[in-house]
Amino acid sequence: MKLAVLLKSLFSRRTRRAMKEVKRLKGMIHMVDSTADIEIACEEAYRLLDEYADALLLGEDTAALLPQVKHHLEMCMDCREELDALLSALRATTG
Repeated sequence: MKLAVLLKSLFSRRTRRAMKEVKRLKGMIHMVDSTADIEIACEEAYRLLDEYADALLLGEDTAALLPQVKHHLEMCMDCREELDALLSALRATTG
């Protein structure tokens, strides 16, 4: 009886681990599939972050104004976190 419970537990852990790996791989495949013909690097996105944040706060269409920055932010969590921090600081000082 204990062996059955142990085997079930072991199988469940391996299954959960495998499912996490599948999810991670699907995310990577999505990122590769979403790659644009022309990409910008983090340095370029960071340079344009002030302009992008201002446009967002003004309610402007960032997809039309800065499409490459918008795409980069959708793909890059680090730059997205920088944008979120910048927006929080700007909102705190302006409103």
